[in-house]
Amino acid sequence: MAISDSMSKPSRGSDLKRDRPILVIDDDPRSCDLITGIFAGSEFEVLSAHDGPSGIEIARVTQPAVIILDMMMPGVDGVRTCQRLKRDPVLGDIPVVGFTASTDLKYTERAFRAGAEFFLSKPVRAASLLHTVELAVEGAKTRRRRPIPAPRFPAEIPVRCTVGGDTGTARDVIGETDNVSLGGLLLWLPERLASGTVFRLRLGFPKGPIHAEGVVVWQNLKPTNDGGIRHGIQLLRFVEGSEVVRYRRFLSQIAAYPAELR
Repeated sequence: MAISDSMSKPSRGSDLKRDRPILVIDDDPRSCDLITGIFAGSEFEVLSAHDGPSGIEIARVTQPAVIILDMMMPGVDGVRTCQRLKRDPVLGDIPVVGFTASTDLKYTERAFRAGAEFFLSKPVRAASLLHTVELAVEGAKTRRRRPIPAPRFPAEIPVRCTVGGDTGTARDVIGETDNVSLGGLLLWLPERLASGTVFRLRLGFPKGPIHAEGVVVWQNLKPTNDGGIRHGIQLLRFVEGSEVVRYRRFLSQIAAYPAELR
């Protein structure tokens, strides 16, 4: 695994100051070392395990803030490891970031179905990993305080959804958002996508598109009079770390508008 953007380290006192470690479960020692290097200078301690069973045991002892889990390990793979973590009454609430070198969307879908909250692709970008871990930690803290869903804001943004993992069968479905939040979208599409479908999104923002991956959580069974079908979409990951920042900035700008002007 390689780090494909600059290895800028967060400084002491940054937003990544935490009192619980990060646990990396990956059979590739180089991968573990590189992730450790990304967090050097932050106040996260990084622990590592080279297979699923030992990772679960370390998690029980250390109660990490986030678990970064390779999905394609030999033996007990990442999918089964994630399933065991999420079924464990002690470990089930720890956010899991799945990652893999494969570009096949089936691994993203399997990771999501196993319970992973986020997903990244190898080679891991330092900025993407830092932002994703920060989102995971803050999301877990919010859930522990009070299970309030992320606020949603009305926004009509054109979206191109690319459905299908391989180039030969991939197709585009064009839709538009009805409202947006940090964790997901309410999306109008001209056809019904099945729950659990994982796909790529291109959000047409005025200052340039934002690329992400999402999964269908629910959908209306019947279209509206104009033929549109509402879908609830959970955002799994943003392709670039900078796109997370741009998306969050956009939500902050909407939140600042007076309610009567939205």
